[in-house]
Amino acid sequence: MAIGWMLMPPTAPSDAPISNLRTDFKTDLVLMVAEDFQSEANAMEALTQLDKLDSGDPITLLGKSIQYAKSIGYPEEDLILMQDLLNGIDAEVYLQWNANRVP
Repeated sequence: MAIGWMLMPPTAPSDAPISNLRTDFKTDLVLMVAEDFQSEANAMEALTQLDKLDSGDPITLLGKSIQYAKSIGYPEEDLILMQDLLNGIDAEVYLQWNANRVP
């Protein structure tokens, strides 16, 4: 086995899409977006960051992440951050972001 590792060392996939991440990792990344939103309060940027995690609807991703975080016992302050992000994205901002969205 050691010879195999020396002749053909393992490499990380270079083309693995971030959307293939497990739910727990996506939820952690959503929390990071929420933490950034707390300091920057830029809903358009937050939507763009969420969209990079999943090409579906970022609001749905955020809602699913909050549900998952609750189910596995995330700390209350983290849940509040994610909820604040959800509350900080109003319909007008979302529609404007969606109109400018690059597929």
